[in-house]
Amino acid sequence: MQKWTVNHNWDKISVEKRRNKCTLYINGKEVDSQGGPLGGSLIGKTPSGETVTATINSGFFGRTYCNIYINDVKIFMN
Repeated sequence: MQKWTVNHNWDKISVEKRRNKCTLYINGKEVDSQGGPLGGSLIGKTPSGETVTATINSGFFGRTYCNIYINDVKIFMN
């Protein structure tokens, strides 16, 4: 399992990747998930109405990359 977490204002945004499933959490609540291969987007809204988008892709040598955007502005990248 891999997990990425970022704090934005008063919200805690987490993305968790398990074997065949990726899940987006906002303040500990699951808001979106998808199964299958990497390369999709997870979308949710914060309590204040901001749109959160997380993209997860695989790179060289099997490394997994996660980008988190709020209102289309990148706030996290690994």
